[in-house]
Amino acid sequence: MKDESGQIAVDFLLGISLVLIALSFTMQFVPGLFTSGSAGESSLDYTAYRTATILVEDTGWWEHSTGNGTDWETHTSDLMRIGLAVDDEPGTRLTNVPNLISKDKIGQFMLLDESIMVEVLGLYNNVDGSRFAYGYNISITKKGAIINVNNTAITRGTTVPDDQEIAKISRIVLIEHGTTAVLKGDSITSSSSSKATVNITGPFEENITIQLQNLNISGVGPAFVNASLDGAILTQPADMTIYRLEGWDHSPFSGSLNGTDVICFNIDNSLFNMGTEYRIDLEFSNVTFNNTGTSFVNYNNISSPLYEPAYLTVEVWQ
Repeated sequence: MKDESGQIAVDFLLGISLVLIALSFTMQFVPGLFTSGSAGESSLDYTAYRTATILVEDTGWWEHSTGNGTDWETHTSDLMRIGLAVDDEPGTRLTNVPNLISKDKIGQFMLLDESIMVEVLGLYNNVDGSRFAYGYNISITKKGAIINVNNTAITRGTTVPDDQEIAKISRIVLIEHGTTAVLKGDSITSSSSSKATVNITGPFEENITIQLQNLNISGVGPAFVNASLDGAILTQPADMTIYRLEGWDHSPFSGSLNGTDVICFNIDNSLFNMGTEYRIDLEFSNVTFNNTGTSFVNYNNISSPLYEPAYLTVEVWQ
């Protein structure tokens, strides 16, 4: 006799029960999966992460009734979004080079009114209908020290308190920091067989860097001797610093050389404060420059922005 009574299999009931228990557990103990931020510590973490991401990955945006663009640093009265990434496509809202920080945007970032900073970056919260601003500190550092751009220390906000919960996010960035010219020892025109000569026309807002590579070693114990500006010997570290470049890393330079070295001369911009042409001579021993003459390379014609690695850090607290 056929049984048409409705019954639910025990296996099915057991399976459904396990699914409901797992779902209930997840919703109760992992609320962060379902909310983008809530009052308290999770809100601080979210704000710090969002702020750091926007600053290093976004170009920023300005807009009014007749125009828009990513060059917000020249349209601050119509600022919609603050971003520090370089504008490689000014007509779009995107960049192909995130984490590459613009010197011009950094300069304007340091000049923005505090209320605009808080509003546009969303450094505030609403609790029970009341709005309050977070405490915050945004800085760019290298080897633990705040860096200077255009003679300004890059830090915004207030001192981080010691007695409060802090949400902190750091991002590795490349920041435009002066200019550099890459010169190859086997092609540079020099004033003598032992000197690399460069003409430089001032003035400069930041230090300049001459990067010298592919040196032609011609004897035993090759070494750097001195650098002179229009005949006057430059001193270290008052006038310049010298270092070996190994990838992105700087290492100390004692003066001795080998043919694979990349040597960088970072020269104080205050030495070029006039709008005239200066001459730099870099003298070596047991290094030969084969192209001698009087038609020297001009730094200004071949220089490009110098980007150096640093950390952008955002710290937020209530």
